[in-house]
Amino acid sequence: MYEDIRSLLMLSRNGDEKSKETLLLKLKPLIISSIRRYYNRIDQYDDLIQEGYEIILLCIDDYDRKREAHFLGYIKLKLKYHYLNKHKEKQYLSLNETINDSDIEIIDLIEGEEKDPIDIVTQREESKGLMESFSTLSLRQREVLVEYYINNLSIGEIADKLKISYRTVVNTKTNGINKLKNAIVK
Repeated sequence: MYEDIRSLLMLSRNGDEKSKETLLLKLKPLIISSIRRYYNRIDQYDDLIQEGYEIILLCIDDYDRKREAHFLGYIKLKLKYHYLNKHKEKQYLSLNETINDSDIEIIDLIEGEEKDPIDIVTQREESKGLMESFSTLSLRQREVLVEYYINNLSIGEIADKLKISYRTVVNTKTNGINKLKNAIVK
């Protein structure tokens, strides 16, 4: 068998296409065993066999007999490393791929970060109501609430900034909140 492969190799290197085909067919079992051993993906067998043929065709041109390595050993190593390196390749999945022959797609299982439309509408209505209620407050109540809740100033800092007493800030804040609550409830 080795003599047969060696003669087919010599003819293939000289450009005989029929010899290349014969050599590829003789080496197909080697390709299949390499696939099974190093990268056993049944769903990709046809593609993997074609890749094996490509490797052998490249080996026909690259093989150097002077290195005293057997051609079959050279091919075995090339196929082995090719299929082992396939594990390093990134595998891309489609989000539209179905799961286990069911009608459920991967994208259906991914939970979105967006809010529920009902929650969005409710939040907008509450914000709108709050803004309308906020406009019913006196100027001083708005100032105190903005400084306290939005600008995060303490009651003492607000009293110093507005030049009013601490107790007045507390009363203004309390009255403003009560006025907002009553306006929102209506």
